[in-house]
Amino acid sequence: MISRRTVLQNAGAAAALSFAPWREAFAAHFEQSRSAPYPPESIVTACGFCDSACGMRATVQDGAIRFLQGLPEDPHNEGRLCAKGTTAAWVKNDPDRLKFPMKRTNPRKGIEEDPGWVRISWTEALDTVAARFAEIRERYGPEALLAISRSSPAWFARLFSALGMERVDHNDLCYGVDIVMQQRTIGAHSFAWDLENAKCIVLFGWDFMARAKLSLANRLLHARENGARIINFNPLYTPTARFCDEWHPVRPGGDLAVALAMIHVLLKENLFDRDFAEKYTNFPQYEAELRTHFEKYTPEWAETESDVPAPVIRRIAREYGTSRPAVAPLHKKTLAANYENAAPMCHAIAILNILAGNIDRPGGHYFPRTISIPALDTIYPPPAYPRLPSKRVDGREKLPLAGSYGMFSTLADGMTRVYPDRVKGIFWSGYHLNSFPQPRLLAEALKKVEFMVIVEILPMDAVYFADIVLPNTMFLEGSDVLSRTYNAKSPFVVVRQPLTAAPFETRSSAFIAIELGKRLAPEYFRKADGTWISSSELLDEQVRRAGIAENFAEFRKMGFLAREQPFTPRTTFATATGKCQIYVPEFAARGYEPLPSWRPKRESPSPQFPYYLITYLPGEHKRNSTQNNPILMEISGPMRVQIHPSTARKHGIRDGGPIWVRSRVGGITALAQLTETVRPDVVVVPHGYGHKSPWLSVARGIGESDNDLIPALRIEALQESGNWLGSGCIMDAVVAIEPA
Repeated sequence: MISRRTVLQNAGAAAALSFAPWREAFAAHFEQSRSAPYPPESIVTACGFCDSACGMRATVQDGAIRFLQGLPEDPHNEGRLCAKGTTAAWVKNDPDRLKFPMKRTNPRKGIEEDPGWVRISWTEALDTVAARFAEIRERYGPEALLAISRSSPAWFARLFSALGMERVDHNDLCYGVDIVMQQRTIGAHSFAWDLENAKCIVLFGWDFMARAKLSLANRLLHARENGARIINFNPLYTPTARFCDEWHPVRPGGDLAVALAMIHVLLKENLFDRDFAEKYTNFPQYEAELRTHFEKYTPEWAETESDVPAPVIRRIAREYGTSRPAVAPLHKKTLAANYENAAPMCHAIAILNILAGNIDRPGGHYFPRTISIPALDTIYPPPAYPRLPSKRVDGREKLPLAGSYGMFSTLADGMTRVYPDRVKGIFWSGYHLNSFPQPRLLAEALKKVEFMVIVEILPMDAVYFADIVLPNTMFLEGSDVLSRTYNAKSPFVVVRQPLTAAPFETRSSAFIAIELGKRLAPEYFRKADGTWISSSELLDEQVRRAGIAENFAEFRKMGFLAREQPFTPRTTFATATGKCQIYVPEFAARGYEPLPSWRPKRESPSPQFPYYLITYLPGEHKRNSTQNNPILMEISGPMRVQIHPSTARKHGIRDGGPIWVRSRVGGITALAQLTETVRPDVVVVPHGYGHKSPWLSVARGIGESDNDLIPALRIEALQESGNWLGSGCIMDAVVAIEPA
């Protein structure tokens, strides 16, 4: 078996080989002209592919990035980078990169249409966007404007708020449910898990090692080195499962049954941390309700819903209850977005951690110790923002406890059925069309939007629906101050700084937001003295007020700041009661379940669709944004659908042969990979393939989108089914297969 270290070493070697011809061909664009070469310079910055923000040390010579490696001083990634980070310079140097602002001349929109792009100046581009947005606001009201964007950078968030724009994001397809559940049970959401000091670790579907988040994989590695027992429930024998002491191929959606049964055993046999429960939780107040509620969830019952034998569940629960510290970590995507039962599943895992007494304790789930970086609105307080529309196009207001995140899963239905004529203008940034369930539905909705502007680095599929294209810088060209939230037992702050000048006519997100703000909402982009706010002044103020450095230039030279401080566990928690809440009164007050109950996944196999669909994120890629990197594509290869050999024989499908996978909403074709690492009733499809943009010279035409199989949702269906925190149900589909 090839080790992860070998893959990363090979990725680095491939980078050295593959960059040479491209650099030669595009030297005029990517390297600064100098009279004489100068010695290599070592610069500290931070990766930006995921929110781990791993420290990097870059070797820069003659205005070009020669080598990227992990920052050895960073306790987060311990001097390592994943394949994405190692090859990040390719994104910067991609010959397909968007180079200057453009406007559409062909009014017909769609991936199959030639937009007839015409190069324009930044002034014309910004003036056009401002004029069209102002016209739409005046004519239809602010509810006619929609931002499809993350809440970061803060500059975009300020612009959207100043315009009263509704914003949608992907968190219903990621960890939105878990955000809300952790806030209500332990007081705040945290990705910090002290795995290296745990004695027993129970994983429900979390694939640390394959997801290539080294900040998390390192912790699991150290846990194993320190003698922890690691137990894995997953329908797939993943790289992480191979690393564990035990793997149990749980039925998809059956994780909840296992977790409920484990709670049953902990309560029935009094194997929980009673001292912690009595001092720091609401267990004493609701003990009778808890014991009664979980009495029915026996391991024998759970076996019928999970396919995990009852004696195994009971043994693992006992081990978890007696091997302290014990922890059941949860991370993005996985259980928070997979199934209709995401809310009770996240609640059950929170209870497992509370009963283990591990909240903000060594070996458990802790809150990061950080240096607080003052926010944009703190440093430059804005006037009162206008009220946002009371009725959202994604319908999220109908799920009052679903938090502030958006809902990709319901957006297409909102734009086409619920409010078919509402959205007239769209600001699109940071997302790709293949991020959405049934992307064809959203594509049809986008064709009818009067005006759309997109901020992008590469000519992705969504660009073909835009009227104005604004070429963006990428993280190796940007500046920021990043306070560690992963693995932050003590404060650690790392700089993000430009390694070279931004190429072509690309501009930063801050520049775009400020310039549009000046034109559309100037009162929100002025300082108290009437001068314009600036991104460079913000960075200076942030590092100064945080006590990091006198100014950002000084912090750039430092690269990072680490502060040692003793870890003092919390004794109060930021919930309504000040305690960890096993029973959540706020849920009960709203008519929802205050304790987790069994709920099956939405769709089950049938004669028409006999197989569970499982999707996964290949570790060498960042979701669907890095497939134009030829180095990473060489690692990942063509799209392969994994099925069990016995399943393949039943349908006459051969290894490496074409396979047709269809659900009730669509179908895809790929190559079959026969493997005994999956359950016979499961079909496994990778995420990230299926780009269609003709301008993507590497990614276009490779594979098809897994989201073509995943049904978009109606908000009413979420309400009726009890999916009250809005899980996107990305693995709730069932499929049929046959040779293609």
